[in-house]
Amino acid sequence: MRTITFLGLCVAASIAANAQTSVVKEAEQQLKNGKYLDAVTTIKPALTNPETSQVANAWFIPGKADMEYYKEQYLNKTIGKQVDGKKMGHALIDGYNYLLTALPLDSIPDAKGKIKPKYSKDIVKLIKENYDHFNNAAVFLWDAQDYQGAYDAWDIVINAPSNPVLGANAPKAYPDSTLADIIFNQGLAAWQLDSIAMSLASFEKAMAIGYDKSQIYDYAISHAARLGDNDKVYAFAEEAFQKFGNENPLYLQLMINGRIEKQQYEEAAKMLDDAIAVSPNDAQLYNIKGVLFESMKDNDKARELYLKAIQIDSNSAQAQYNYGRTLCTEAYELNDKAQESNIPNNEYQKLREEKLNPLFREAAVHLEIALEKDPDNHDIKTYLRNVYYNLGDDENLKRIEAM
Repeated sequence: MRTITFLGLCVAASIAANAQTSVVKEAEQQLKNGKYLDAVTTIKPALTNPETSQVANAWFIPGKADMEYYKEQYLNKTIGKQVDGKKMGHALIDGYNYLLTALPLDSIPDAKGKIKPKYSKDIVKLIKENYDHFNNAAVFLWDAQDYQGAYDAWDIVINAPSNPVLGANAPKAYPDSTLADIIFNQGLAAWQLDSIAMSLASFEKAMAIGYDKSQIYDYAISHAARLGDNDKVYAFAEEAFQKFGNENPLYLQLMINGRIEKQQYEEAAKMLDDAIAVSPNDAQLYNIKGVLFESMKDNDKARELYLKAIQIDSNSAQAQYNYGRTLCTEAYELNDKAQESNIPNNEYQKLREEKLNPLFREAAVHLEIALEKDPDNHDIKTYLRNVYYNLGDDENLKRIEAM
């Protein structure tokens, strides 16, 4: 039986160590010769080998090589040559990560307990010199629809200046106005990845340092709603309303919804009255006030307000729908009351002819207008189907059901 001696094991280990050292030297030479991607490929086995994975130079080489490759390709791009933006962007990100791994390894005490950094100064210098390019890399990656890459590149732009391992020579952060735009863009990248919580976090961070364009509030409201966080929905709406007023009626509507949810009806009514005093011909304000009165169980007043909104703007699908819907509600309530009272059949027929059917016919007129203005609204179709069913209008019932 064959045996492996201790000496044999030592020789094998020595050969393996020498092999990895040779790999590092080969990659280092390729870096010097400008063969940047070859250097990165050559060095990779050394990054996972125990003999070299804790050596600063093994990480410094691919970090510098990737950054030099990016610079080379960026220069080609500026003189009109075709380049691979996605490949460039990832090279810069990978280079940054390699260098950050190398940095603490360059501060490990030697056998005598002394710390003699060899690469740290060059590492920080490389990162600082290339800092502005991370924003460019993010744009290249965005254009290539690599949204994760774009997010990661922007993350470096945002966080590198405050990274404690880079010390006092870390790159200088951009002014808040510029940084807010970058953080907003990072939020868009997260949105493309359907990472709604991450996207919302970026939007909130951008808001906190001064990004105040209305679109960020629209996006934040939408995201908070998707996450089921109504408190944030209402808070964003309040802030947006303070900044942009009635620019988007959704803000006031959400503010009213928040107060309705908390049964703060008087406060909601005052807010609406104040808004109406400023914009008396804004149909949406009357429509929102109608919703408020419905919440207060005053359906007659609500219907009056919806009709006022229609008189101001007959093209308001929401007002037409709400008015038609409340007419249906009145008909349903009268019908239920009659059924509960168990009135004679002849009296019920008279009720249908004199009250229920006229309400349904009037409702149909307004619901049809609403459907014309908002053809994809399923709720409108549902009400119209019930209206035509109650009226016994088979032709229109089939038309709506076909939709």
